[in-house]
Amino acid sequence: MTGESPVWDSDRNCLWWIDIQSQWLLQTSIDGETLTIAMPSQPGLVALAQSGKLVIGLEDGLWLFSPETGEWQRLSDTEDNRPGYRLNDGKADRFGRLWFGSMDMSGNREAEGRLYCRDLDGHVSAVLTGITVPNAIVPLTDGSGLTFCDTPTGQLRLLHTNPDGEITKDDVLHQFGSGWHPDGACIDHQGRLWLAMIGPDTLVCLNMNGEIQHEWPSPVRRPTMPVFGGPKQDYLFLTSQRRFLDANALAKEPCAGGLYIKPVAENFASPTFRVANL
Repeated sequence: MTGESPVWDSDRNCLWWIDIQSQWLLQTSIDGETLTIAMPSQPGLVALAQSGKLVIGLEDGLWLFSPETGEWQRLSDTEDNRPGYRLNDGKADRFGRLWFGSMDMSGNREAEGRLYCRDLDGHVSAVLTGITVPNAIVPLTDGSGLTFCDTPTGQLRLLHTNPDGEITKDDVLHQFGSGWHPDGACIDHQGRLWLAMIGPDTLVCLNMNGEIQHEWPSPVRRPTMPVFGGPKQDYLFLTSQRRFLDANALAKEPCAGGLYIKPVAENFASPTFRVANL
């Protein structure tokens, strides 16, 4: 089990997230009640569309899903021609573009994944190649770029973009040390990045100068992605991973792989941008 890609849906007053290996889309209310929806293959991301439908990344591309009707519409065949690869991590930017990654599912850590952008006209193009595990894909609130990390490198990058979505500059925002494995991330209304860190088992908060401002201990050893949301934007949602934990670790963390919900005193509020023209 690997919980991932939490996104707060203010229209339905719920959180959407995925369990990758179980091939589930999950809908969780603020009181923890959860509905599971089976997916046809392993999901790697879920995002909100402008219409309120969901954009879901599967092994064979992007799909548009209506929770109310159960209707599926294929949007792209991204990675369909490469068996053994799937989409992983992704978020919309303020303009409605969708940025997302792909990776090898075999566990061999082949550096043949990619970072993609789905533009406003629906065209999908690869903007970076040679990636092992794409993570921390978070567009900035001002539309000037996005953060990105290829997890095994420990290198958090800031990709600057122009108004057309073209990458104009690639900076190293922060280099994490040995044993620090950055996973998923979100941004708050102050423009700070909150990054789930496997290894030290923390949530790390960085500013856009790459300076670590806060570290919050994680309730689990393998946190995967945080997001702030809730009816009053005063909850932290954190997905986690059960996969790779041995029997001793599972005895200490029987709920690993699940979703953790925590009230927060400060209103951090993660902006939820939507995929345009869908």
